[in-house]
This record gives sequence, structure tokens and C-alpha cells, in this order.
Amino acid sequence: MKPSLPNKLLERIEAIDWSAYIDRDLALAIAALLAIGVVMLGSASFWVAEKTYGDMYYLLNRQLLFLGLAVVLALALYQVRIGFWEGLGVKLLPIAVFLLVLVLIPGIGVSVKGSRRWLALGPVSLQVSELVKVIMIMYLSSYMVRHGQKLSTSSSYQPLVLPLIVLAVIGALLLLEPDFGSTVIIMMVGLALLFLGGVPLKRLGMFLGGAIVLMLPIVALEGYRLRRIEAFLNPWADVKDTGYQIINSLIAIGDGGWFGNGLGAGVQKLYYLPEAHNDFIFAVWAEEFGFVGMVLLLALFGWLVYRAFVIGFNADKQGLQFGAYVAYGIGFWMGFQVILHIGVNLAVLPPKGLTLPFLSYGGSSLLITLLAMSLLMRIHRDTRLSALGLPVKATVRKPPVRRAVGGSPRA
Repeated sequence: MKPSLPNKLLERIEAIDWSAYIDRDLALAIAALLAIGVVMLGSASFWVAEKTYGDMYYLLNRQLLFLGLAVVLALALYQVRIGFWEGLGVKLLPIAVFLLVLVLIPGIGVSVKGSRRWLALGPVSLQVSELVKVIMIMYLSSYMVRHGQKLSTSSSYQPLVLPLIVLAVIGALLLLEPDFGSTVIIMMVGLALLFLGGVPLKRLGMFLGGAIVLMLPIVALEGYRLRRIEAFLNPWADVKDTGYQIINSLIAIGDGGWFGNGLGAGVQKLYYLPEAHNDFIFAVWAEEFGFVGMVLLLALFGWLVYRAFVIGFNADKQGLQFGAYVAYGIGFWMGFQVILHIGVNLAVLPPKGLTLPFLSYGGSSLLITLLAMSLLMRIHRDTRLSALGLPVKATVRKPPVRRAVGGSPRA
């Protein structure tokens, strides 16, 4: 016969407001972005879908199918305590390396437009780099839980060597695909997490400088990357070729004015702006909803990132260090990716081929993004349980985090 729960514990469980397990502000931001994403994908993809597949709803229907699958998997992931992922720790890293190597093998990795980034899984394909982003956040979070004190207080570089080597290896494998955009995102998120964990800025600056020095010849050797940079610096030098995307993106954004031309009334998506449903969907949104729409979309993304940091900060206060790092990492990831995507559309950054979370077409991007949101919700739930004194089955340690986002430094 199973022993009954202590009376005090039962009283606490009965007193729980179970609706508080969901961060309502985050849920509203996610719902709004998903709704905008579905509407805008339809608007931006009808013409290219009709031309390519003979069915104007083809891309929209596939995205809705992935959305349904993503919601189911996100709900399933929400049932898994965050401590389970902390327990896996380093075991996740070989999975990332294995998938990145597997995708490079001819006949296994799927090549599209010269890039080998996908693994075929029956009727669908998985973009490995999207999954690797989450795995790297979990690996680095686990590493800093175990070695955070050494990273922040040791005068030796030794504790920092391993995570930097891992970042370098993952980055090298991504560049072989090639996927320069995901490489930049993972490097930026990794360095931001290490800085948050207490690594001196000077040490991270040395690594960043070395990485830039190593990447410069890679950019120079790959002719198309060099042409992208040249087009970014002077798109008007080759209006019909290398500068074509940037110029049409700027035309779309400028044509939107203050309030836009209205949903579906954009012109640049009609075969003028390549990848309008993917890499340049922000330009389509700007053309149809104008400056006001741009501000609204930025506000939604800003609120989502803010909620991720708040969830991380609250988890940190409860001593759930792993969950705090994961939440911060997801916040950094979403923020950096949105900035880079919009920066490319506004021609303030060179083209990188990054999707806009929730809006751009891509099953892998949508799936992994919603799984990341599910992790945030679970961290929020475990934090609430911990605050009520209920067990969360997570490793609880005194955090070494000295720079908490959204609040004062920890003692």
C-alpha cells in the first residue's frame, strides 16, 4: 500500500492556482505571433506556391500541418520536468555532433540551393541546425551549472577551454553545410550565456576576436559570401544580380509608408522579392502594414524576449539554475535571430538566410521554436512549484550567476 502524502503537502497542492502554471503574457505573445505568422505566410506565399506547385495554398497548408504537429509535441514536452534535461547534460552534445556530421554525408543529407542542411524523415525534412540551437543551449546551461563557480572566479583559462572548443567544433560543422546564419546565432548565444555566467568580458572578447579572424578567410574563399558583402556595401552597383534582393526589400519597406497598403496588397512579393515567404517576410509585412505594423511586430517580439528573461530571473531566485540558464538562452536566441533577420531586410546587415521566428515558412523552424516556448512554460511551472515548496525533481544549487537579466545582481 502506497503511503499517503503529508497533510501539509496536500494542503499546498489544493491551494495551488493551476492556471498560474502558464505564463499568460508569454502565451498571449506566442498566440499573437502565430496568428500573424499564419496570415502573413498565406499573403506572402500564394503567388510563389501557385507558380511552383500549381496550388496557391500548398505552402500554407504545409505550414499549418507543421503547426499542428508542433503544438502536439510542445504539449508533450511541457509534461517533462526541466530536471530531466539537466540530467542528460553532456549526453545531448554527441547527438548534435552526430546529426551535423550525418547531414553532410551525400545521399543522407538533403541539398537545397547548394546547402546541405536537412535530413529527410519520410515526407518531411528536418533542418538540423534548428535542433542544434536548443541542444547547445541545454549543453552550455548544464556545463555552467557544474562549472559556474570556476568560470566566474578562476584566474585560469582552463574551465573556459572546453565550451569554447565545443562552440568552435559546432560552428565549423555548420559552416561546412554551409549555414553561416545559424553559426552566428549559436556563437552569439553561447558567448552571451558564458558572460551571464560570470566569464570576464576580456576573455570572451579574445575568443570573439579570434573567431572573426578565422572567419574572414572563410568568407573570402567562398565567392558567394564575398559577393553578398559587396552587395550589402553597395547594392546599387549590381541592381539585377547581387543587389537585387536588398533593393527590392528596401522598396517594399519604403512603399509601406506609415500604415501600409493593406493585407494582400503588397507588390514586391509578386515575383520581385525572392524568398518573400521566408528570408524577406518582414519586408512583405512592412509593405502591407507599414511603420505601425513594424513597431507592433517588434513590440511583440520584444515582449516575448522580456518574458523569457523574467522566467529565467524567477527560476534563478528559486535556485533552479539550469532552468534559469535555459530561459536566458532562449531569450537571447529569439532576440538575436529577430534582430539579424530584420537587419538583413532593412539592409543594415549582410544577407544570412535566417528565418523570422513564427512568421517565416519552414516546418523545422516553427517546430523547434514552439518546443523552445514549451520549455519556457515548463521552467515557469517548475519555478512556481518550487516557490510553493513542492518538489520539482531538479538539481537545486546556489547559482553563481552574478549578472541576472531584468534585476539586480545576485549576492
